Amino acid sequence: MKRVSALLACALIGIVVGADDRAWAETLAGAKRTLTPEAIGKAIELYLEKEWASVIKDVQVTVLDPAEPITLPASTADWRVVPVRPEERMGRRHFQVAVTVNGKPWKTIDVAADVVAMVDAIALNRFVKPDEIIEEADLKTVRVRVFQLNHAYLVDAGQVIGRSAARPLPMDTPIRAAFLKAPLVIKKGERVLIEARRGGLAVHAYGVTKSSGQVGQTITVANSDSGKELRAKVVAPGLVQVEF
Repeated sequence: MKRVSALLACALIGIVVGADDRAWAETLAGAKRTLTPEAIGKAIELYLEKEWASVIKDVQVTVLDPAEPITLPASTADWRVVPVRPEERMGRRHFQVAVTVNGKPWKTIDVAADVVAMVDAIALNRFVKPDEIIEEADLKTVRVRVFQLNHAYLVDAGQVIGRSAARPLPMDTPIRAAFLKAPLVIKKGERVLIEARRGGLAVHAYGVTKSSGQVGQTITVANSDSGKELRAKVVAPGLVQVEF
């Protein structure tokens, strides 16, 4: 009590307070702490980054409500995001933050926040024409905002390498699965080996394709000797099979 009275007296008569006394006075003034919207947003970001670690690269959270800092008791306080029902959408979301004081529950805060999520999507570093096969050297990553967890962008280069473009793909375009298709291994007008098998017997002839095809597709091939057109299954580059 004497120390408090002395400080008050010093303040009233304008005497300069020493550094040690100033620090002691600031400790008294800071007896209560505050939980700011920024701190709440950071806690939600850490929570979502952990929940979405396998698919999302970066999360940004802006707290809309509460808009003002919340005063905490003059004790040891901690806070955490209460697990919520999983949601795939971004934008306006609602969360709950549980605050504990001295290890005991103190208050649960309802939070409204705007959630922005980003992924590193696979993109092209050059223009790719339709049916052109995409190689590893053609790829790079671009940071893209997504509006739901189950987004359409491809983030694994292994899903793109060796595929061909289903449409013209400009440089820097984030790639979706719908933009790709299995590569054409045989093209129209190509000379191929025609193989006919039955049991252990195999007969071979050469022909010219009338259309292009992917592995597993059936195309028309004209026998080079007879000119007869056959329906054959594409097996590999330069090889088709017919049944008899």
